[in-house]
Amino acid sequence: MKRRTTLASLFLILCGFAILPSDCGTLLFFKEGTSTTMTSYNDDGKITGSSKTVYSKVTKLPGGVSVTANQENFDKKGKSNSKSEFTIKCDKGVLYFDMKSMMTDQQAESYKDFEMTVEGADKEIPSEFVVGSTLKDANMKITVKTKDGMPMPMMNMSFKVTNRKIEAKESITTPAGTFECYKITEDIETKTMFTIKMKSVNWFSHEAGNVKTETYKESGKYMGKSELTEIKK
Repeated sequence: MKRRTTLASLFLILCGFAILPSDCGTLLFFKEGTSTTMTSYNDDGKITGSSKTVYSKVTKLPGGVSVTANQENFDKKGKSNSKSEFTIKCDKGVLYFDMKSMMTDQQAESYKDFEMTVEGADKEIPSEFVVGSTLKDANMKITVKTKDGMPMPMMNMSFKVTNRKIEAKESITTPAGTFECYKITEDIETKTMFTIKMKSVNWFSHEAGNVKTETYKESGKYMGKSELTEIKK
């Protein structure tokens, strides 16, 4: 399985924008060689890490285009700690993100000696947004068995993204510049041997993609943020 990325990259795909061109050709991440860097901060504003994504290969499709994205993640000292690859597709002006990209390389490696079934609904970003409206949920469920067919329920995993709402249109400034964004809120649930529930607020620009994300515990306690700190074209 090649389309994998870290949980941090989940925040790239949990948002949307107003009107996409039919071929998505003006979007930053459909231009080969473009790269973006997101920097993460804890609730005290201290850097906890960063991720650099290079959009490396654009492929034409009958109804649009797809791009292969290569992501490298770094710790707070700038040391690389993981790499991953995922795909974004544009079909007739609508963006689709494969939920299998939620898996990290380390998680995929742990499944290599097992049979794995993946099912669910991809993340979809429609061509038109209306402030106050809701977006479709997305989910993924991974069911694991041994090579001889024995179920391994302790290794099963699921992701859910629900309650997605378009709250407002706002101007957001980060070290990478100032962007007109849509503010999107959603609930995220990750379930393995235990369940983690979070809330996130995302600001997304059709020019630059994800510009800023704030994360909160289910109780509403602020956990930290990530923001766009560099764009290279």
